[in-house]
Amino acid sequence: MSEYVMVEVEFSDDPTVADLYINQDLTEADEEVYANPQEGDQGSPIAQLLFSAVDGIQKLAIKQDHITITREPGQPWEAIIDEVRDALRDWFL
Repeated sequence: MSEYVMVEVEFSDDPTVADLYINQDLTEADEEVYANPQEGDQGSPIAQLLFSAVDGIQKLAIKQDHITITREPGQPWEAIIDEVRDALRDWFL
C-alpha cells in the first residue's frame, strides 16, 4: 500500500460526470455500479462510505483504480472531490 492516497481528477464532456483516479486498489470486481444512493447503501464498503460521507453523489461506478462520479445538479465539484479525498484517506490510512 502506498504511503499516501492520491486523487487525480479527469472531467468528462458531461459537466455532471468526473473520473477520480486513485493510487489504491478500490475493488476486486471488474466494476461496481450504483445508480443511486439507496443501491450504494447495500453495496461494497467503499460505496457505502462514499455515499454516506460525501454530499452530492447521484451515481457511482467503482473500478480497480478509479471512481466515476455523477454529481447531483448544483453540487460543486470542489466540495465533492475534497470530501471523496478525505474519506478515502481515512479509509486507507
